[in-house]
Amino acid sequence: MTTRAEADRLGVWHAATIVGELWRDGQDRIGFAYGADWLEHGFRIGRVLPLQEQAFEPAEGQAHAWFANLLPEGSARERIVRNLGIADDDFLLLRAIGGDCAGALNILPLDQTPDTPGGAEAIGDRAFRQMLLQRGQGILPRPSAGRDAPPRLSLAGAQAKCPVLITGGEYFLPKGATASSHILKFELPQWRHVPVFEVYLNRLAHHVGLPVPTTQMEVRHGHRYLVIDRYDREADSTGWHRLHQEDFCQIAGLRATRKYQADGGPGLADCAHWIRELSERPAEDLLYLLRWQIFNWLAGNSDGHGKNLAMVQVQRQRNRWRLAPFYDLVCTRAWANLDRRLAMKVGDEFDPGRIDAEHWQALAESVGMRPRFVTGEIAAMVEAIREAVPTVRDGLEAEHGPLPMLQQPEQIIRTQLRRADN
Repeated sequence: MTTRAEADRLGVWHAATIVGELWRDGQDRIGFAYGADWLEHGFRIGRVLPLQEQAFEPAEGQAHAWFANLLPEGSARERIVRNLGIADDDFLLLRAIGGDCAGALNILPLDQTPDTPGGAEAIGDRAFRQMLLQRGQGILPRPSAGRDAPPRLSLAGAQAKCPVLITGGEYFLPKGATASSHILKFELPQWRHVPVFEVYLNRLAHHVGLPVPTTQMEVRHGHRYLVIDRYDREADSTGWHRLHQEDFCQIAGLRATRKYQADGGPGLADCAHWIRELSERPAEDLLYLLRWQIFNWLAGNSDGHGKNLAMVQVQRQRNRWRLAPFYDLVCTRAWANLDRRLAMKVGDEFDPGRIDAEHWQALAESVGMRPRFVTGEIAAMVEAIREAVPTVRDGLEAEHGPLPMLQQPEQIIRTQLRRADN
């Protein structure tokens, strides 16, 4: 029988190597300590979790904040809690669904290892229809004594997402510590056009030279959904392998509740500082960061917050890092009931309709760039987006038929392009 001590501890793994151990105290706060072998041969898993023999005690908070950022947020988290029938508690959720988080770490009960038989469970048509109806959470089984390795459904963020393994065009739910290869993202009742708007901005970003994960929109049973290649995975002849990553809230040591700059989250100057500290190509990644913020301003994405930026390993098991491809690009300003303010301000201004050349000059100075250089990047992005808008829409409609809802983001974009011209 599992003792209470074992129930309050979890193993943290990187591939087949134990990294360390998580535990919770009597107030459900999470602590972490590296293992001796990892201290000798491994790398720090987080900027705020440097390699050290001393434990990161629960009362200190940095371990809890870092690992809690691996968990879903908002309604996605609520659905998982209801389906699993467990308390809404960070430690319990990590124990239940930590086997396939963003990045390279597996968080498993002490009686499991990444070598524990896992495999993958095929998603039949009936089950997939249920998944579409329940936005990725409808087929997750409750834990039971007879299941050693239930499917893992965990991704950070508030949107309806599900990690899957795609082999031969078929979808599988990874079990145990099996790595997923793709992310499925589903329609939401209150924002039904999210898949269309996201694939549109993803393609638009690609056309103007931003690094983004490959994203396809599919339709089954009358529902649109996205299939997104995981940038934190790589494949070889032996299968899929994980690449470690940190989002910028983890890098900052902040809880996900502070992902927006207005709530105390990271700003562009903070992100630029960390890129200089961590990236093996800081100049290139700083340029991408600037272009990302210009794109968000022009393309209507007001949700470019600290959890939608990450650093990712260049190679497995190597302490080498680059800014990750940009993800969760959605024209959020196409919905009147969503906050239109940018998640990260330009100068001292969050309102995209009020940002002018002086605000961009202030931003340039805060990130250590020449104002004239930033002005040139804005002008180049304006022209690139203006040219790409009809091409991207034509390409999507050639694949999927008429998409009249794209008039909404296009109107937002054209308005912003005119403002940028003034």
